Formats: sequence, structure tokens, C-alpha cells
Amino acid sequence: MYMFFNNYELGILFSIGSWLENDNVLVLRHKNKYFLEQINKYYSYNIYKQCVKDKNQYVLKIYNFNIQNLYKIGWNNRNSNIRDIPQLDCYKDFLRAYLELHGCLDYSVRYRYRGKRDKYKALRLRVYGNYNIIYKLNYIISCECSVKVKTVQGLGSSDNGKTSYLAYCDFVEIKNIYNYVFDYPYCEEYWDDVEGKMSKPVLFGE
Repeated sequence: MYMFFNNYELGILFSIGSWLENDNVLVLRHKNKYFLEQINKYYSYNIYKQCVKDKNQYVLKIYNFNIQNLYKIGWNNRNSNIRDIPQLDCYKDFLRAYLELHGCLDYSVRYRYRGKRDKYKALRLRVYGNYNIIYKLNYIISCECSVKVKTVQGLGSSDNGKTSYLAYCDFVEIKNIYNYVFDYPYCEEYWDDVEGKMSKPVLFGE
């Protein structure tokens, strides 16, 4: 829709793209090389690996990138106080990329009865990001995935005033979200993990 990037690729750029103005270069970093390859197919730059705080990550630098094209559709640098998302007719592909990069499917502790008896774990989907992005995605996900609007939550004592998240704890809602966004292309590693956990929505005695 914009430039030559499709909505899935825009989801990647809006999620992990950083603009280094002094060097006139767009930088993408992630532990999974797959996401960088989706963008680099238009450029064929070298993707290299580096270690930061004992963690490996891949890096892609795109030189002479026309950043104004992204700014025109609402893109902001990752450290901006207020970030935005592009205006799209449908967010299915954008959401898929965003969930793959900033969605966390794990288990949270629940209790079957009052008094905290019969403890068990059940699936929980959390979606992280800048407050303004999360605020908008909250209503987009509700509308397109047929789930309830959630309360945007901060990150407690570590909250920097910019980062927030949404939490989905109802299995039907989580299923609705994943059923809606899944399509091609997709990150195989992420969806293998989702498939395994969705087959075990509740864990007892763990």
C-alpha cells in the first residue's frame, strides 16, 4: 500500500526499525534473522550477528533509506515518547508481524476456588509496545478479532511512562486473535510455539 512494502512488512518496520539520522541509515535488530530477511529481500545488504549483554542478535543496516516515506504514514523512532501506526484498511497482516515481534504467549497462575485453593496455570497473551500504539491496537484487535476492549496496563515499577501492554486471558479470545491474524508469510518459530501452547491451554500441578 505504501512504497513497495506490504502490511506485514510495515508491521516489522514499525516494530523494530530504528533511524540513525547522523548516518542516514535504517537499522533493524532482532534475535530471529527471519524478520530482517523479510525487509532485506528488497535491498540485499549484509545481515550480521552481534552479541549484546550476552545475547546474540542479528543486525541489518539499510543505507540511503528514504525515511520520509515512513514518516508520512506515522512512523516514529523506537525511542520516541509518542509512537503511531499506519492507517490501513485491514490490520490482519500488520497485527501478525506485530504479535510475532511484541506478543508473548505464556501461562499465568489462576485459582479455581476462593481462598486460593486448587492452583493451576492457564494461557495468557500479552501484547507490548508504546502506550499510543497499544491504545490504538486495543480497539483494532477488539474490532477485527471480535474480542473485548481491554484495560491498557503499565509495567509496574519499571514503567517508563511510554511502554504498556494488553493482556488477554480468555482462551476463546486468544484463539480468536490467532485464528484471525494467521496467514502467509509468518515466522515459523513463533507459530510452532503458539501451536504447542494452544494444544495445552491449561496446566495442572505445575
